[in-house]
Amino acid sequence: MATRVQFTTKSAGTLNCDVVGTLDGASTVVVTVHDLGCNSTSWTHFVQHPSTAEITKRVAWLHINLPGQEENAENLPQDFKYPSMDELAEAVAEVCEGIHCPVIGLGEGAGANILARWALSAPKQLHGIVLIHCTSTTAGYLESLKDKAINWKLMGGMNPTAENYLIMHRFGDFTHANNAEQVKAVVEEFHQQLNNKMNSANISGYINSFVHRTNIAEKMAALSVPLLLITGAKANHNHTVHTFYNATLKLVPDRKKVEFIEIPDIANVVEGAPEKLAESMQFFMQGCGVLGGAPMPHLSQVSKPGTTMTAMDKSDM
Repeated sequence: MATRVQFTTKSAGTLNCDVVGTLDGASTVVVTVHDLGCNSTSWTHFVQHPSTAEITKRVAWLHINLPGQEENAENLPQDFKYPSMDELAEAVAEVCEGIHCPVIGLGEGAGANILARWALSAPKQLHGIVLIHCTSTTAGYLESLKDKAINWKLMGGMNPTAENYLIMHRFGDFTHANNAEQVKAVVEEFHQQLNNKMNSANISGYINSFVHRTNIAEKMAALSVPLLLITGAKANHNHTVHTFYNATLKLVPDRKKVEFIEIPDIANVVEGAPEKLAESMQFFMQGCGVLGGAPMPHLSQVSKPGTTMTAMDKSDM
């Protein structure tokens, strides 16, 4: 069961966060930030999955709900200016100021972009970051036009166009994934959440911040914490993750701190391949010096950290 905790920040106002475990006395804290149209509940299936048990036994989970994104949220005040991506990263840093044990960041989509900014601005707070489907460049012209149109429609309430956009953003073309039926059930759950539990006007604020994001790829020379990038081969943002990875390798001072995993036949990693995500995370975290005493996970070929699928395929030829 999660415990709701409120944090007041200068950068983003009050954040309603959910804690699984106990922050006080924890040996490690995993801090999560969710994607567009999501909130802390988007991590529930993963945290409760049997493959995550060895991690959950040894950490506390701090799930951050960005402003107005928690379930059944009221409209944000009319004079509330939704924070920029940099300001949201500053708010995450504020939330974590009182944590005095190793911290691992875990973000998905837009949330991964926020965590990358956090790692660049406050590296001493982190032992490592795991970024799933992270976009690092600014929004292109067509993306910007589409996102602004969706954003405008959301102000009038959730609608099929906005709903389809958010589903495609998070799940990509899951119909051709090898676990399409499993993911279909999760997509239906996401559909119900968008229509019945999420505040569409507040989602609009988050989308607007994401649309106006600045480029972080060009700043990766400042990265000093270990980074694990993960993407599904059928993910909507697969290409952008590859772009981010290649750009980071060119700039980062220590390339050994950057690891990349692409999971074949998967669109949404969190929901479609929780066992691969848990396995990769555990290995990565142990490499960061945390999760002491946890049995080493079995390294399947598709998730061996630090190796792209292309390189793995060639090794078998």
